[in-house]
Amino acid sequence: MFAEDETLICLERPPFRTIADAVRQAGSQGDFWQRFGALHQIAPDQALIIGDFGMGSDSPIVLHFRENAADPPILRLRWGTRGERNAWIQGAPNFDAFARLIGLVT
Repeated sequence: MFAEDETLICLERPPFRTIADAVRQAGSQGDFWQRFGALHQIAPDQALIIGDFGMGSDSPIVLHFRENAADPPILRLRWGTRGERNAWIQGAPNFDAFARLIGLVT
């Protein structure tokens, strides 16, 4: 299972944007990424947003190209529980595994 604590996965439509793009687009209109995005744990310019867990989840799913540009892992932003900070965790080692986990391919 990709994310046992979630019930819905919504995939983005191309063109995809990076987290760095999302931060730039938000500009002064919001500080979500700075406050909650655990940006110190990832390379925002190498994290391509491919989905999330539905309306209001604020938990993006990304291809993270920093460690392996040819076969990047899939990360998701997991919200911390009381007193814990949000963290990026690996949900799948690569896109093929992600596609199998969510039932896109068998």
